[in-house]
Amino acid sequence: MRRILDWLLYAQSSGQFRELVGITTHFAPPDPDAYRHYLPDALGMPVRPLVKVFLIDYLRVAPWPFTRYREWTVLLRAAHDDGEGWYPVTMPVTTWIARQGGHHLGFPKYVTPSIELVDSDDGMRGRVSAPGRIDVTMDYRDGEAPRGADRDTRHRAHESILPDDLLVLKPVGVGPEVRRVRFREVAASTWTVRRGRVTLHGDAGNLLVQDRPLAASLHHFRGAMNLVADAPATLPFRRPAVPASAARRAA
Repeated sequence: MRRILDWLLYAQSSGQFRELVGITTHFAPPDPDAYRHYLPDALGMPVRPLVKVFLIDYLRVAPWPFTRYREWTVLLRAAHDDGEGWYPVTMPVTTWIARQGGHHLGFPKYVTPSIELVDSDDGMRGRVSAPGRIDVTMDYRDGEAPRGADRDTRHRAHESILPDDLLVLKPVGVGPEVRRVRFREVAASTWTVRRGRVTLHGDAGNLLVQDRPLAASLHHFRGAMNLVADAPATLPFRRPAVPASAARRAA
């Protein structure tokens, strides 16, 4: 299984991710104590604490058996090794393969059958429901961000839904190893971005701003990109090269 996951995750020169659509927003934590509670000991507090939420429908992925799936996550801005990134607190997904591949990299993914993202008037409506864990809706609308909303552009410098590194723990959710994982485009790609506002309803451990419009964006990606880790596993199905000197000794 590990070799198959290595191949799915690292050997895709034509890109694992071919098309996606998703909603994202970020905001100051409404409960600083909850923020500190969910940030693991292996990571430090950032210069400015931020919570990021996104819901993505990965419309086209490859290769089979890696198939279309949806994902929802809450991330916390965190510090590590003189830099910062996003720590994923929870990541429900809709397929077993996405869950297994995520765990292989260090993501705290688990399977839930109910993640929705559908067109709704001049925006999109998303919902994630995992019995006993999470039940949250996201109502996105195009237009100007609400007055007083967080207009910080440092984390919107790129059109990507997540341009910064993700900080994950191995073993998953435990550590002590911290790895950096990022999206990397491997072919000509395009991002179409719409700006607007989103309202969150529900609960995720006191980490969400409730029932108040937040600045948000809706992203549509077409192209080819991979998830890349700072310490990728050895690619499978390739016999390592033998130095000529060693080959002569073996003969």
